[in-house]
Amino acid sequence: MVNANADLLIMLVVAYFAALAYFENTYCKKAVISNDEYLASLAMVRQCSVYDLFRCSGADWRFSDSKTEMDFNAYLKTGHIPQYVVNYVRQNIRSEEVKSLRLVSRLW
Repeated sequence: MVNANADLLIMLVVAYFAALAYFENTYCKKAVISNDEYLASLAMVRQCSVYDLFRCSGADWRFSDSKTEMDFNAYLKTGHIPQYVVNYVRQNIRSEEVKSLRLVSRLW
């Protein structure tokens, strides 16, 4: 009788983790990726700061350093990401990379 209870408990634990993995995978496929997640993920992939990404995106548009500096300071204060930075980030990272980084960060 003790072995039957232990076997049942083990099967329930395995079923729980299988269901958890299934729902996690389903959720990640349907989840909307925010601009903040794109920005943070590209910074992690490139191993640089968000400030560096602002500078790179400003350089692509040939903006002055003072404009990108002002936009970055505004981002720090309000959390608003300028459209030129959003376009740069989305062009330079794949959504699969963002999803995999999201999964890794949830495990921590």
